[in-house]
Amino acid sequence: MAADVVIPKNELSEFDLPRVCVITGQTEGISFKPVKFAWYPRWLLIFVPFAALIVLLIAIALTKRAKGTLPFSEEGWARWQRSKLLFGLSFLGTIAILVGGIAVFAGRSDGTPILVAVLLAVLLPVVAYYAVMKGRVPLVKRIDNRHLTLSLPSESAATTITAHLSSGRRQSRGMQHPLERQSA
Repeated sequence: MAADVVIPKNELSEFDLPRVCVITGQTEGISFKPVKFAWYPRWLLIFVPFAALIVLLIAIALTKRAKGTLPFSEEGWARWQRSKLLFGLSFLGTIAILVGGIAVFAGRSDGTPILVAVLLAVLLPVVAYYAVMKGRVPLVKRIDNRHLTLSLPSESAATTITAHLSSGRRQSRGMQHPLERQSA
């Protein structure tokens, strides 16, 4: 079961996060690896059937990005890399199905085979997402100007990271500047 964690974008680093794998929850053999995330409002997808090019341009304009490092075990990092590769290959499969479908069925008067090819091409990345990404690797849920919300596959990692970040905020709020303490 995946759990959400909110991380300040400027704390997406080895210096601010605990050494717990975000995928497996392991605490041994952890190394921080570079990651990049991008997010755009998902409600835009409603309008794709009507104006795909306009939706694409708006999505590009509204996309927020975050990059930094996250803690991974070797197993977790391998799963992350494999998921990214398979998801990327699903888009190549989409292009291959579309081009192949158009090439093979272009001269036919019955549009059913082309419709099936388009449907398969659209479904391939969706199936790949649910098969290799959702609930198995960190997924971005939202990015704003200051925070990144991730859905982590490891509930224990999410709990550890949240507790770690919360304790840091409590300490920094409770700390006073040395000159302020002297004058009080």
